Amino acid sequence: MSKVVITRSEVREFTHRACLENGLSEEFFRGFWERMLTRDDIYKEYVMYLAKKEFVSEVEIEGYHVVDIMIWQMDHFKAQLDMDTYAQKHNEAYMILTAFDTFLKMAEDPEEYVQRMQIDTGTDYPDKFFDKRK
Repeated sequence: MSKVVITRSEVREFTHRACLENGLSEEFFRGFWERMLTRDDIYKEYVMYLAKKEFVSEVEIEGYHVVDIMIWQMDHFKAQLDMDTYAQKHNEAYMILTAFDTFLKMAEDPEEYVQRMQIDTGTDYPDKFFDKRK
């Protein structure tokens, strides 16, 4: 089996293009890439996902893997889709980028994100989305 060599510059360029093509701002990309450069372990997982389209789940933060973040965010995406308020339907790149971004943020502040994941499941809709007159 031969190895594919992908340079950091190529990953950066691909990620930048993917962010812009999928509705994520230049500011999002800059923050994402700065955080990515501080965590070689998460960078490796990200590159492995890009290369193989599968999660290796080698990095764990407070018992969570990036795939757990992905599932947690998908619950939120589904809730927004159910309410027909989410514009990123069927956008794998968007979901992957935001999952890795959240995982990087979780690495910086695990307590905040563990709490959010345990409390905010995405399945309870705020009252503002319901017309109480019905």
